[in-house]
Amino acid sequence: MFKSFIRQFYKAANEAVPLDLTTMSYRELVEKLVNYLERKRYLVVLDDVWDTELWNKIKVALPNSRHGCRVIITTRMDDIAAKSFEVGSNIHHIKAMEENQAWTFFCMKAFPWNARSCPHGLEDLARDVVQKCQGLPLAVVSLGGLFSTKHSELEWKTTCNSLNWELSNNSMLQPIKSNLLLSYNDLPYRLKSCFLCCCLFPEVCEIERERLARLWMAEGFIEDVDALPNEIVNLKNLRYLVSSQLKDETCGTWFPPKLNTLNNLQVLGMVEANNMVVKEIRSMTQLVRLDILNIEGSHEEDLCFAIQNMRVLRRLYVTAAKKDGILCLDALKSPPPFLEFLGLSGKLENIPQWFKSLQNLRHLRLNNLEFLGIYNCPNLQSITIDMGVMPGLKKLTICDCRMLTEVPSCLMYLTKLQQLLLVDLSEDLIKRIEEPCGVDRPNVHHIPIIIYRYETSSGWFPSKFPILFLFNI
Repeated sequence: MFKSFIRQFYKAANEAVPLDLTTMSYRELVEKLVNYLERKRYLVVLDDVWDTELWNKIKVALPNSRHGCRVIITTRMDDIAAKSFEVGSNIHHIKAMEENQAWTFFCMKAFPWNARSCPHGLEDLARDVVQKCQGLPLAVVSLGGLFSTKHSELEWKTTCNSLNWELSNNSMLQPIKSNLLLSYNDLPYRLKSCFLCCCLFPEVCEIERERLARLWMAEGFIEDVDALPNEIVNLKNLRYLVSSQLKDETCGTWFPPKLNTLNNLQVLGMVEANNMVVKEIRSMTQLVRLDILNIEGSHEEDLCFAIQNMRVLRRLYVTAAKKDGILCLDALKSPPPFLEFLGLSGKLENIPQWFKSLQNLRHLRLNNLEFLGIYNCPNLQSITIDMGVMPGLKKLTICDCRMLTEVPSCLMYLTKLQQLLLVDLSEDLIKRIEEPCGVDRPNVHHIPIIIYRYETSSGWFPSKFPILFLFNI
């Protein structure tokens, strides 16, 4: 490194590089640098530093001659930025580019042939690329340069679908590749092995998170963390804190005291409930996501009070202490107005009154639900049930939903469903499952009992409500 310093200093001053540089010892190189710099004003930029001991290694060769000399270090590691340099130092945190700024910057690089403006037909693809850059200027510049030679929609789609290959073989993306490789090389041994496990899957294969996690555990690469260290509450700028148990998803992680001092925290996930945690989250009104597991009866009232104060909360997931335990959240009088996701695992003795206030709810997850009825929704056009949302559902009733055009394909995920009741739906929908070659028939082939009744131009069919229809599928 000292040899590189000497070469760059001499070249910057248009001076001849010493001929004996390659044969100099460590001591001679240090003396050469000190003698050259001690009466000069210099600026040294060390870019993308990953070695926490780098400054200790080079400071001996950079004399502080009080002529206004400066050393600038850029790094992605907080440990390096927070290091004591034994001289006056300032830390500048560089924020990612705003979305609009990244978009403008990308267009300047990608569309020089179109007055630096994105053509209308490429805007969706271009914005997807910019989103992948996550506000990183290096990525915006590199990918902008790559796409600057692509003028047609087909070329853009082809390049987007082969970005992994481009990263390995396109010289324009070499800066990104170098940074990624540096990041990989700095990882601990176990994490390197975790990444290498991904090579077992074909390039175009979609890797399931659970499958990959089980593979890592089988190889001994990862272990569950039962408790987080007390020092985590010192991370005052922390915004996301999620710690899930891979081996047993019903167990949360123990969180240390003074969690409520993390004033910038927005996401708190998979926390194990206890008296301390439930009381501390009462003051965490800034949360937008809360996942709290194993709530006991003694916690419920305090939890409801805490949730009631979280006016910006958008996701809430709560589980009872036991698999068949009762979950009572009736004490919640006014739910968060912007709540979009609600997950409850436990036995509900009744439907809380505040359910009807969830005007923005989009996703509902009820792990122990066995019976579900959807009634009188004349404008309902589709139903989506994600995998694992209601794994124990046994009976589903859909009534008076004439705008519904098809049986939900997600019914195949409800493997325990025993009975499907369809009343006052469209005739076309029923035929999609009734006819031997019906389009939706495969989605209901696992359901033993299907009961239906619908209105036709000549009246109701069947004329009397059937006791039971069995589909021999």
